[in-house]
Amino acid sequence: MKDLLLILAIIAHFVLIGADIFGQVVISPVVLSAPPESLLIFQGEYAYDSTVFWQPANMIALGLLIVALIANWNSPRRALLVGWLVGSIAITVASLGFIFPEYGAIVSTPFDTVVDPALVERGADWRLISFVRMIAFLGVGLLPLYALTRPNSG
Repeated sequence: MKDLLLILAIIAHFVLIGADIFGQVVISPVVLSAPPESLLIFQGEYAYDSTVFWQPANMIALGLLIVALIANWNSPRRALLVGWLVGSIAITVASLGFIFPEYGAIVSTPFDTVVDPALVERGADWRLISFVRMIAFLGVGLLPLYALTRPNSG
């Protein structure tokens, strides 16, 4: 059961990474190519809103991580899983402080057909910082994979 809970938590973590990669590779290059006109997908009656995925997915992943940590608490995996939890929370808190608010500010820019160079630059900066965040989240996700190689009892 300890292994199963840990595997489920790992899957949830890497689903988030997959969604982040999708955003980095598919969504961001297009919508940040010529803002504010290229931001049209985020406006209007049928606007794209990924929060319906991200909010519950993050809570599910965090919940599974905590359950896996509790289940593996008395095992040699504990330190790795605590590091995973602390790293995941730290990355999320840092994201809440800048990455998510900046994304919201950029995509809520009113529509215009004239490209705004300052907004293009903000978008490029956001993409770089978001990419660094994704790499850090991927790195933290390696901790539970390594934990699976450790015994589940101590």
